[in-house]
Amino acid sequence: MDKITIALAQHETFETKRLILRKIKIEDAADMFEFTSDPEVARFVTYEPHESIEITQAGIVNFFIPNRLSTWGIVYRATNKVIGTIDLRIKGDKGNFGWALHRAYWGQGIMPEAAKALRDFAFDVLKLNVLDSEHYVENQKSGRVMEKIGMRKLGQQWNFVKKKNKSVLHDYWAITRAEYLALKEK
Repeated sequence: MDKITIALAQHETFETKRLILRKIKIEDAADMFEFTSDPEVARFVTYEPHESIEITQAGIVNFFIPNRLSTWGIVYRATNKVIGTIDLRIKGDKGNFGWALHRAYWGQGIMPEAAKALRDFAFDVLKLNVLDSEHYVENQKSGRVMEKIGMRKLGQQWNFVKKKNKSVLHDYWAITRAEYLALKEK
C-alpha cells in the first residue's frame, strides 16, 4: 500500500468553519436525493437527475462506498445536512477535483470552502504536484470556484459526455505545487 492511499484512509473527515467533509453513508440518501434529483444540478454533472430515492441509494452503494478513499459528503454544520459531494481522484502525483452542490447553497462560498480544504490536503499531506479540474464551458460558477482556490484556466478541451451522447467543450484549470506554495506565502 502506498503513502497516498494510507493518508487518504487516515483522513476520513475534514472540518472547516461551516462544513464537515465526511464519508457518504446509505443514511444520507434522503439529503442527497434533494440535490441529485434537481435537473439544474444534474445539468453540469455526469448523472441524470435522480427520479427516485432508490436511484440515489444505488449511487451511494455503487459509487460512493466503493470510492470511499476519494469521495466526501459536504455537511452543512448549521443543519447537519449533506448538501453536496466532492471528490479528489488521484493518479500518480496528480489530483483531479469533481463536485456537486445543492442549488439552495450556490453563491454562498460553500464549494470554495470545501475545495480549499481538499486542495490543502492534496499539497500539504499527499504531496501532490498538480491539481486539475474541468467544467462545461457554460458552467462558469464552477470556474469561479476554481479561480477562488488559486487554479488557473489553461484552455479548453472537448470531452465526450456519455449522458449527452456528444462531445462537450470544457474549460480546463490547474494549480501546481509551486503555485500553491506561493499562494500560501501571501
